Amino acid sequence: MKTYIPNSSPRAAKPAAILVALAALLCLAFGAERAAAATCPGFRVLHNDRIGPASLPAGTYTITTAATISCSEASQLFARFLQDWDGNLPRPWRVVARGSGRAEFRRGAAFGFSVARQGGGGGGGNPSLGMLCASPYTVNAGRTVGPLYFARGTYRIYLPTGSGITCRRAAVLFTRFLSQRGGRLPFPWQVRVQTGTFYKPENPVRSAFRVERAY
Repeated sequence: MKTYIPNSSPRAAKPAAILVALAALLCLAFGAERAAAATCPGFRVLHNDRIGPASLPAGTYTITTAATISCSEASQLFARFLQDWDGNLPRPWRVVARGSGRAEFRRGAAFGFSVARQGGGGGGGNPSLGMLCASPYTVNAGRTVGPLYFARGTYRIYLPTGSGITCRRAAVLFTRFLSQRGGRLPFPWQVRVQTGTFYKPENPVRSAFRVERAY
């Protein structure tokens, strides 16, 4: 008497074996990507911020990196990305929101680094970020300044590291820019569209200040 065992032939077993092998490879690849990661504690976000869809409240963050990125490089990248509140990061980087205070940054399809908020406490400083001016700035009516449009609302003024402009001076200058007829920036001021940073070309570090929408 013969016993029938379904799908027992080598031909029938091959697709299942292929699927198992593919799943194992995917697990190994994902595991290798994460297993080689390093943890970098102690990055301070000075104020409630965002990078595109990622909401990043003020506080201390831990950065977790891929093996190909050092803690120093990841910290510098994170500081740079915090200036891109619209989420338009330099290629090939992109941001993936993982909930409030958590975000992942991918270089194309590959994991680059992630950030996670560990505790509150704005203030303090990070040399890569510069200084946030304490007083918020209110735009009472929408205005165009150069190529940028500032809608009615509350904004923050931010002094990049190395700037010689005071918070009060930056507020006065921004008020002047908003009042210019036709939205033209007074000579010789220019603005970096991606970051909202105003500067003079002859001394782009000492003369710089940045304006961003408060969320």
